[in-house]
Amino acid sequence: MKTECLKVIESQSFVDLTTIDEDGFPSTRAMLNLRNREEYPHLVALYEAEENPLTVYLTTNTSSEKISEIRKNANACLYYCEAHAFRGLLLQGTVEIVTDNELRRKAWLKGWEMYYPAGDSDYTLLRFVPKKMKTYSDFSVTKEILN
Repeated sequence: MKTECLKVIESQSFVDLTTIDEDGFPSTRAMLNLRNREEYPHLVALYEAEENPLTVYLTTNTSSEKISEIRKNANACLYYCEAHAFRGLLLQGTVEIVTDNELRRKAWLKGWEMYYPAGDSDYTLLRFVPKKMKTYSDFSVTKEILN
């Protein structure tokens, strides 16, 4: 099943990230999907080094609300959707702020200056590690606890 999930994860351009806001409500936004092999081939080796094959890296502005939300509550959710096939993948887990500067540099892509005009001081790399997974396909739902 993880192989099929990786196919979905690695083919989508965007992923929805949900964090918990200061009032305890879910806050969802679309993010660039850095697991997309075609769009981010420089990150393939980074993912291959991960113990959990479904780990996902994301980038955001340090000044964004999601950073303060993550600092208060690391529980988060990622959702990938193949709308044309009525297929979806929900990953629930924790997200952490990556402080390793070498890892941050490895993830950086030339051209992201448009997203981070303040430079490195407003660029944050996030690491999402899933604990639970739900798949939606063929009008059925499967659930799995991940190690």
